[in-house]
Amino acid sequence: MNIVQITAETLPRYREALAALMIDAVKNNMTSAFQHSQKMQQYQDAERYFHSLRNQMAHHELLLWIAIIDSVVVGSIQLNICQRPNGQNRAEVLQLLVHSSAQREGIGRRLIQTLEHKAESYQRGLLYLDVIAGSVAENFYRSHGYHYLGELPDYALCADGHPHPGAIYYKRLRARPAENVVTSY
Repeated sequence: MNIVQITAETLPRYREALAALMIDAVKNNMTSAFQHSQKMQQYQDAERYFHSLRNQMAHHELLLWIAIIDSVVVGSIQLNICQRPNGQNRAEVLQLLVHSSAQREGIGRRLIQTLEHKAESYQRGLLYLDVIAGSVAENFYRSHGYHYLGELPDYALCADGHPHPGAIYYKRLRARPAENVVTSY
């Protein structure tokens, strides 16, 4: 298995494979990215979604990796690097997807490890994410050191067309060194 970071320039080469991965995830209730609709419409929506990431990727605000086995994209993950002045220590984990035919092979583990390593290189000490409350994704993140923060009711409109609560998780990476901290009493 190879983990490859995709850039804004290389994204068009993988957009179809990423769209197919997203559709598999929706079909198997692994993401709430799209509501059930005609298959062709879902595929076009998924392609548009990935195409829409190019600008953020070009500005290094969003990073995307794919897992490839035998020239087939079997997984992906995204990291949204917070650009706000007060958010220079955090980043959001987005869209960890592993094809249903390739689960339980360590692909998700390798993707999350790659993302965490890169987040540290961007001096991000806090990662956060949301998943559908009660989903199998909660067990995955817990097993990788993420802490449950709480739930938001009616957070995500899922593929079934109904709102579901979202579970919020976070993980502290190595601490960012304090710079020019002045305390007064």
